[in-house]
Amino acid sequence: MSRVLLVNAHWGGLFSGTVRRYNRRFVPLGLLNAASLLRADGAEVTLWDARVYPERRVGLRSAYDHIFVTLSSLDRWQCPNTDLDAMDRFLEAFPRDRLVLLGAQPTVQPDALLRRTGARAVIVGEPEATIQNMVAAPDAWSGMTGVATLEDDALVVGPATPGLDLEQLPVPAFDLIDFQDYRYEVLGGNMGVLELTRGCPWRCNFCLLAMYGKQYRRKRIDQMLREIRSAMTQGMECVYFHDLEFTLDHQLVTVFCEALLTEGIALRWTCQTRPDTVTQPLLALMKEAGCELIHFGVESGSESVLATTNKRQTLAAVEQAVGWAHELGMRTLCFFLLGLPGETRADMDATLAFARKLGPTYASFQAATPYPMTPYHEAGGFTEPFPTSFPGPLDTDALRALARSFTMAYHLRPGYLMDRLRSTGTREAGREIGLMARYLFA
Repeated sequence: MSRVLLVNAHWGGLFSGTVRRYNRRFVPLGLLNAASLLRADGAEVTLWDARVYPERRVGLRSAYDHIFVTLSSLDRWQCPNTDLDAMDRFLEAFPRDRLVLLGAQPTVQPDALLRRTGARAVIVGEPEATIQNMVAAPDAWSGMTGVATLEDDALVVGPATPGLDLEQLPVPAFDLIDFQDYRYEVLGGNMGVLELTRGCPWRCNFCLLAMYGKQYRRKRIDQMLREIRSAMTQGMECVYFHDLEFTLDHQLVTVFCEALLTEGIALRWTCQTRPDTVTQPLLALMKEAGCELIHFGVESGSESVLATTNKRQTLAAVEQAVGWAHELGMRTLCFFLLGLPGETRADMDATLAFARKLGPTYASFQAATPYPMTPYHEAGGFTEPFPTSFPGPLDTDALRALARSFTMAYHLRPGYLMDRLRSTGTREAGREIGLMARYLFA
């Protein structure tokens, strides 16, 4: 019987690195998928979520045949941490002869990560089936699908991993976690992370899709309901569906919501999607089925900047979608990027102005990162493995400061604070203000 340790890496405080990535305690769904696949093969699996318990000791030196460390669990596949010094510190105690790294960082830079860490191998792309194959054939990693190794100082990368068939996944190993350890400030505690679909057909120039393959895939509704019931039995009270575009397939979402209502599953949930893939009737059904909060990728308040991103989205469509959600009593969180290629300081100010006009419940401003394997990165001529910002009017530190300034300017307006107090009460509003304070002073 193989003894396998699955690890969700710890990157520091709630906000870390030069570009201040969020490090929330979110359920490491990809590792729970892998655990179920390994258990089906008879392996003994231990999970260490170092995001939750960074000081826990798990017998790294002798207790395990294989150690798989994800540097970016599923909720961070699109926007991973790139503070490699923090990675080095976390990996210090791990025995290199059994260490395998996975996540977005080794997927986009396998050679650099192998040489920097001394890991035995890295996984390129979706990890679940590759972990299962590596444990089943520990002496056949060279050239294995989805695996990269260094041999005689040369990089050897196996064939690309085919898109995982989501319908063949067993129920994630929820018994390996305690849902009380996970929360999202704007949704609640005892929170799970699930996915109904995986992948995205859009190809925005800034978006890191290297982890997802090229196919858009779906789970069966009965399969999704089984996962939800299992997680709720284990203590889950709310869930973040981390599909890239939750509302892309209207029929699937409609059937899913109707099934939640028919089965009497009282679940509070949130999702993320494009503003131009929702309709008012669909949002109304989602709200009735328990969706309290919807995340929209807005990116910029400048039409000219949006035109360069290949997102093919208009500001009018954004306004319409956010308006529909608010009319139905749903909360909204909108994501905005600062420092995209060609963006001027005036364009950035236009983004803040548009956010105020739009009036989402929450607004998240972040510095745009030129991730490898994105069109923007390929056109930028970058030489460092993980550059922190695009050339432009503001450097990384200035962009970070501006993102913080915009976040504060949006959320600390007296009118906004009074609205949140009326909508949520003193306790919830206090939690949200506390999060803003942590962001300001972290």
